[in-house]
Amino acid sequence: MTGATVLYVDPDESRRAAALEQLRAESDAGEVRPAASVEDATEWVRENPTDCVVTEYDLGDWTGFDLAERVREVRPSVGCVLYTAADRSAFATEEFGNAVAEYVDRDTPNAARRLWDVVEFTATLRAQTAYPVPQNEQERLDALDDYDLDPEALEAEVERITDLTAQHLDTPLASVNIIKEHSQEFLACHGADWTPTHREESICTYAIVDDEDVTVIEDVHEDPRFEHNDELRDLGIRSYAGADLTISEGLTIGTLCAYDEERRTFSDDDRAFLRTLADVTTDLLELHNEVTELRDELADSERDAPEARLGGGRE
Repeated sequence: MTGATVLYVDPDESRRAAALEQLRAESDAGEVRPAASVEDATEWVRENPTDCVVTEYDLGDWTGFDLAERVREVRPSVGCVLYTAADRSAFATEEFGNAVAEYVDRDTPNAARRLWDVVEFTATLRAQTAYPVPQNEQERLDALDDYDLDPEALEAEVERITDLTAQHLDTPLASVNIIKEHSQEFLACHGADWTPTHREESICTYAIVDDEDVTVIEDVHEDPRFEHNDELRDLGIRSYAGADLTISEGLTIGTLCAYDEERRTFSDDDRAFLRTLADVTTDLLELHNEVTELRDELADSERDAPEARLGGGRE
């Protein structure tokens, strides 16, 4: 990927200058911009198209992981690469995996060339996947494949939940959403008759990677992730509250959401109510799946029974 725009973040002026010189020599037609602090880097990413952020680990009062989390909040599609001499064994495994895409040791031979290769790969991958995915994405998709989520069979029960959600939270819209590999599908909608949307156009694909199990966006139009999202405007979504649907394996397969056409807040009680209803929804989906599996097993057993009796008579 040529022409990538990269932000390099390091508070040490001499180290920053040396790294910028090395990176610019490797970057072909790409642009490498400097930043000396987390605040400067966050502001740059918020205001400018950026393909990748490269950061030193030690940023004074902050770390490269802190910066990566800030970048993810502002522009989830931007990848972050740690470029440092700090020992990788000192990093918390889960923090590393959740925050940054890759680590490059700046003290290794040809470190700058290796770094630019990683930057190009990260920028290309993020361009192809224009939305964040959970660390356990493949397990999540495998679990979804095992679930019977037939909208017609679930419609009546799930509609009661969306009706109750809208009534209690005083919103015109509510839905139960399932996040598939490339799409968001609706098991039930209150106040609308929505068809599946592309995953990158949905708020819920961001909600399922949020650290909070209830995600609230008071004004979608002011959120940089969605300010140019025409699909959400067409659906009449201005504010959003979504609670994860997390199954017993600890995997989040979707969300229970409430939406308003106007900017609004959601209280702690609203969030707690939504969380409770999301748990009820998950229990319903798991029970439905168990009943379906038992029904299939019984049908298989009944089909096999005549053959078994016939075989026994011949003996």
